[in-house]
Amino acid sequence: MGVTMPLVEITVPEGTLSEAAAEVLQQRVADSVLTAMELPHTDFFAAATWVYVREAAKGLATTGAGRPPGVLVVVTPLEGFLTPERNEALAVEVTRHVHEATGPDTVVWLVVNEIPEGNWAVNGGLTRRAKIDELVAEASSPAS
Repeated sequence: MGVTMPLVEITVPEGTLSEAAAEVLQQRVADSVLTAMELPHTDFFAAATWVYVREAAKGLATTGAGRPPGVLVVVTPLEGFLTPERNEALAVEVTRHVHEATGPDTVVWLVVNEIPEGNWAVNGGLTRRAKIDELVAEASSPAS
């Protein structure tokens, strides 16, 4: 079908999260991204949202001695779903989720890389906004 989006990559310092904490963080961030993009929280859209948690062997840190560790969250959606206001709300939510998982001193970087339509393919099929809108409409119809 060619619809797998958004993609979220969370990079944390090695040993920061237990497996259980990583799973909770993945789910909470996925839910926040779907909300920010105004996509329904259905099984289909949950399955189409991929969230990876990766450990950085040497960790992430801000420059300077004694600075707290950092977590990098990169959200890659198809262009046109997020506005500056939605990005700001997403930044607040993602930061809250990371702090709940790692502690309040962690520095959280959020990068949103929107992909223009025609530049995202899954299994050889381009992800199209019209198809996503169609799936949203189907999920919103009373027969769903």
